[in-house]
Amino acid sequence: EAVELDVDGRTVRISHPERVDFPEIGATKLDLANYSLSVGEGIVRALRERPCRLHRVLDGLEGRKVHQKRLPRGAP
Repeated sequence: EAVELDVDGRTVRISHPERVDFPEIGATKLDLANYSLSVGEGIVRALRERPCRLHRVLDGLEGRKVHQKRLPRGAP
């Protein structure tokens, strides 16, 4: 079941929060989202105005990889 997190007044839906993305340490997709929230302010400050690319893995870390260059509609 999906989990919704509040991120600066926006609702972010995390699908499959229980999926283990980092088996070496047992970290789940929700663990990664919570970690990102904990370091978010510093990361945003460091990366502001820099080009970036989203590297997505569709079927877990060993699965298909997609390089997404453009922000999805509705991104902050």
